[in-house]
Amino acid sequence: LEPPAVERFRRAYLHLSHSTASRSLDYMIRPLSTFVAHPESWARIWEKLADPGACLVMGRLDASGDAATMALAEPGRAEHGAGAVIPGYGHVSMVFVHPDMWGRGVGRQLLQGLHDRASARGWSRTTLWTRALNTRARRLYEGQGYRASGHETTLGDGDPILQLERQAH
Repeated sequence: LEPPAVERFRRAYLHLSHSTASRSLDYMIRPLSTFVAHPESWARIWEKLADPGACLVMGRLDASGDAATMALAEPGRAEHGAGAVIPGYGHVSMVFVHPDMWGRGVGRQLLQGLHDRASARGWSRTTLWTRALNTRARRLYEGQGYRASGHETTLGDGDPILQLERQAH
């Protein structure tokens, strides 16, 4: 979606009650539910969408209006995301691409749109975390200029994740 449409989407859903908005958001991005199965994940998405400092990019699967892609970046923060905002730094916290769209260059376009908006906000550096074994995602990110930052950790289930970082061109 073009930036004005994304902003209309955000404004419309911010005026709804949380429960109504969550149901509406669920309907709008139902095709992405493969990635967002837990209610606490929906709550986290809602919280991030409500942040006026966040940068949201969405794309549709077809004329039906169902979302097929979504990426969200937020201002980067010190102390592993819990501290003060760091000027010039954004953190990509969500990237969803419907499996029907994999291998078509849609993820690349989605990230390019996100990077354009991040640059417009003055963010010259972006980071993200990804599962170390997710080769498809790593290929996408590395193709967009992301490189390992040297920071690694593990999720609660024991899966290793690594932080990637990108400097704007």
